[in-house]
Amino acid sequence: MSSIAPREKPQKSMQVMLKQDPGGSLPMDLGLLEGTFIMPTGRRKPSIFSEPRRRWQLELYRARQRFIELRMGWSYKYLTKQKPRPKMGLRRVGPIAQALYRQMYTAFADGDITTLSTICTEGLLASFKSRIASRPRNERLRWTLHKFLRGPKFVSHRVAILPYKGSAIRQVVVRMRTRQSLTRMVSRGPGRPDAPIQGTGEEKAVTEYLVLQRRMWKSVEEPWMIWGTTEETDPDSVLGKDSLA
Repeated sequence: MSSIAPREKPQKSMQVMLKQDPGGSLPMDLGLLEGTFIMPTGRRKPSIFSEPRRRWQLELYRARQRFIELRMGWSYKYLTKQKPRPKMGLRRVGPIAQALYRQMYTAFADGDITTLSTICTEGLLASFKSRIASRPRNERLRWTLHKFLRGPKFVSHRVAILPYKGSAIRQVVVRMRTRQSLTRMVSRGPGRPDAPIQGTGEEKAVTEYLVLQRRMWKSVEEPWMIWGTTEETDPDSVLGKDSLA
């Protein structure tokens, strides 16, 4: 079962957006922040036995990215002189991610655009609106979260400082492993219960990388929202196909 939430594609760079919008009305959705790194797993990760050097290179790259993320977090914390200063609160991100994840998919299945508009950034919201509008009128969806197979795992934290006083964007990527099902239901008319469409509703294990985003705007932190989902980083994209250096 693939992710219900569309995997968002990188959008215009922040520099391009700022040049096009010097007035300071920056949108919430700036795309996936540059440098986001998600360690590949399984067969995507170079083997420590057959590709030990390449695996070591990837581990070093991950360590460098984590150091950069620590520096970014420090910059974010001291971005504003107002007190109390903002806290990273990464331990609280897991429960927040689970709650937003459940809320997002339930709202999408129900066609609840009002709820989606309060928890999704612009690009994801537009995609959901389009998919909801394209549904046959006599059909609805029933999404069921049977259980979380593992607790949410924090895998990336990036910060982009905006060129407005006391303003920045944070993005956190959280790995979600769940067992869920999506059933398409068809209406059978007034007074009769909806019927499930054959071949839908199978319970499956799903792994997704949920991207949460939070903006600080002029020293005021806004609530966490969902930017979308993304994928593990391709080692070739950071090391090169033939890199051994």
